Amino acid sequence: MRPRRYFLLAVILLVILGIFLTFGIVNSRRIMMDFIKEEARSFLSIVASTQENSIFAEGKYEDEIIEKLINICNYLETVDLDKNVFEKIRQSFNINSIVLFDTKTKKTIVTSGHSLEISDNIFKRKEVVFFEYFTIGHKKHMRFLYRIKNWVYQIEISAEEIQRFRQEFGINKIINQISMNPMVKYLVLQDKKGIIFATPNIHTITRIEDDSTLISVSEQNIEASRIAEFENENILELIRPFIVEGQSLGLFRIGISLDSYYRHRRETERQLILLFVILFGAGFVFFFLFMKYQSYVGLKELFNKTLGALEDGVLTVNSKGIITGINKTFSSMSSFEEKMLVSHDYFSLFKDDSFDVHKVLQEGAKIVDEKFVFGKNIQYSTYPLLDEKNKISGAISVLRDVTKIREYEKEREEAERLKFLGNLVANFAHEIKNPLNGLSIATQRLIKEFPSDNKEYTRLTTTVKKEIESLNKILNDFLSLARPRIKEKNEFNLSVLIQDTLDIIREQAKHKKIILKENIKKGIKLIGNLEDFKRAVLNILLNAIEALSLVSKKQRNLDIELFRENKEIIMVISDNGPGMDKDEIDKIFTPYFTTKKGGTGLGLYIAHNILKEHKAKITIESEKGIGTSFRIVFKQ
Repeated sequence: MRPRRYFLLAVILLVILGIFLTFGIVNSRRIMMDFIKEEARSFLSIVASTQENSIFAEGKYEDEIIEKLINICNYLETVDLDKNVFEKIRQSFNINSIVLFDTKTKKTIVTSGHSLEISDNIFKRKEVVFFEYFTIGHKKHMRFLYRIKNWVYQIEISAEEIQRFRQEFGINKIINQISMNPMVKYLVLQDKKGIIFATPNIHTITRIEDDSTLISVSEQNIEASRIAEFENENILELIRPFIVEGQSLGLFRIGISLDSYYRHRRETERQLILLFVILFGAGFVFFFLFMKYQSYVGLKELFNKTLGALEDGVLTVNSKGIITGINKTFSSMSSFEEKMLVSHDYFSLFKDDSFDVHKVLQEGAKIVDEKFVFGKNIQYSTYPLLDEKNKISGAISVLRDVTKIREYEKEREEAERLKFLGNLVANFAHEIKNPLNGLSIATQRLIKEFPSDNKEYTRLTTTVKKEIESLNKILNDFLSLARPRIKEKNEFNLSVLIQDTLDIIREQAKHKKIILKENIKKGIKLIGNLEDFKRAVLNILLNAIEALSLVSKKQRNLDIELFRENKEIIMVISDNGPGMDKDEIDKIFTPYFTTKKGGTGLGLYIAHNILKEHKAKITIESEKGIGTSFRIVFKQ
């Protein structure tokens, strides 16, 4: 890889780390700010809940006081305006004053105690019950008005108990507790008239109508937050409407100190910058390690993404002969797993240098050839691999399995030969069959009708008869090439057929001192043409007998086996005759190929065609001086 690419990768690494650092800082700030907002919401939720409870509790407490005052007024109605009773009631219930007015004359009827203030609109009000608070000399009082018939009772009592209730159980206590929290700068509940309550450090604050944010929160009943300034420092202000039973009673505003936020932000930024430096250093270390192995990674990527999808097998070797990679097709073709080959020495695994790797590494030239490897016909091309300095850094072999192609070519050649033979047979039969029949008839008449004691005459006529029979046999072999195979398919007993075929050759084998060894399992059946199949087996057996007739220095053995294995029917015909070499094995089923004197070379060819038409797989094992074995397998 070039230096420019190194630099590009380094820049990309820096950009990624920079993005990571920026994202970390922004995300950290957002999380911290969200945390502070949640704290503010928690405070407001507590205050709002307490205020709402306080409102209901104060209302209930006021209701109890009003009910008590109503009961007092109702009782006074029964005592005939006795001032002494009024006085006793006032003193008993710690009432400041009780005044009874006549609504018609607007005159005072009974007075007990000293009234602090007479309401101006006492006679204008039409409500049966009315109360209000008022303050005199920093003390809070309650005035209670109760209308009965033509009378109006005015009762004044101290509101200290209500004040004390608020201090001990109401919102004031919560506000005092919250104001002691160093995070909370202020807490305010205000409406359009002004401040309802606030922490002690608040004396004035912006009115709702003067602040667009407050107006928006009030009108839309939504929550809002903002960064504001309070006492020369930035704070987070959270604003929320205070709603009780669907009615807005004002706005809560809470100011939260941002000292911890800024402190946390500075600390986080320092940590992230330190992490950036560490990652940056580690990145360069990993970068150089990556560059050290980039050739290996590149080659791996080549196999995984490109060569791995090829239908041809691929093998790569470095300059030292170490296998650096194979693709899946090569693994399937060779039956070797990747871990068995990769990083191992090629020349140790393939000692015969099947793909000419050594020659390519030495000479640097491409080699194209075809060999029988892995039990297949393999066509291969081996190329040198060059580095940036144009030096040989290894070799790559591309392999293609051409076994089926070669089989097809062989079958096509045989089909062409067969077609030629068919045409030849047609002409041959017409030209020779009739004259040959005439010669045969004439010879038979000479022997029968003109017998003679002359030995020479007898020898000549007998010779002519044998030669005519030999010509007939040759002609029949030619005719069998053109005859269509398996006209009818029927199930037949293969075990019985082989026994019948052996009976035909048994006398001939005995005459030639051949020992027959039979191992025929009974009841094995096959579907096909019985006569054709019998002819094929007979041709193979006769070929074995003729081969054994050449053996003179050892016992002549001919073994025939028939058995079933799993879902296959297997027939094996073996002899210990002279055997064949590889070239003879390759040509054994070729028309006209024969090693026997006077043979036509068609017997085994005909047998092979018949067996193939019966879907049989035929393999031959043979060795010079040892013998030959035909193994015929039928799949059920």
